Amino acid sequence: MAFPYSLVIFDLDGTLVDSVKDIAESVNRTLRDWKLPTRDEATIERWIGEGSRRLITYAFRDAGSDADIDDVMPGFLVHYKETALDAVAYDGVVDTLAALHAQGVKVAVCTNKNEEFVRPLLEVRGMLPYVDGIVGGNTMPERKPSGVPLTWLANQAGVAVADTLMVGDSESDMLAAHDAGTALVMVTYGYRKELDLASAGAVALIDRMPDLLGITRPR
Repeated sequence: MAFPYSLVIFDLDGTLVDSVKDIAESVNRTLRDWKLPTRDEATIERWIGEGSRRLITYAFRDAGSDADIDDVMPGFLVHYKETALDAVAYDGVVDTLAALHAQGVKVAVCTNKNEEFVRPLLEVRGMLPYVDGIVGGNTMPERKPSGVPLTWLANQAGVAVADTLMVGDSESDMLAAHDAGTALVMVTYGYRKELDLASAGAVALIDRMPDLLGITRPR
């Protein structure tokens, strides 16, 4: 059965890769630099998904610090780069991207992670050969939950928004898809926080990435 969409746009953290350990490590290294208490992975996981600046802002405010985040960010980005390649692909992700590519489906990644960290990670995890487009959190003025990055990727791929599918794990992914007017698939793993997947407006919920290959398009 042919895949029902011409372009699939994937979120990265919590969808294609499990990155909570490396993100938590970079946050805690930064907190230690500023002589602040560190936090466990479960706490830091709740702050993932809105970009690095919001992430470190949450961490510092939680630690009771009113430090200027502009002063914090350079050191944080150093630590982020040190750990960025430690994220691991979820089971079946690379094979799923390869299968979509083999069917002629275009693949893109839209993440709120800074773009300079995205391509090296995709390369080291064996995904880059199957990816046609990348938008990071600093690629353009708007990022998820805006739908603008998704619309831009669709235009770059020469695919109508109506033939585009967003696959993600979080509220930002859901809101971006609805804003852009793309179809949506949500994974049941990842970093969804309190999001109710049943009311996310997704065409499918999948427990494993290979399940994506079996979805059908609503009539």
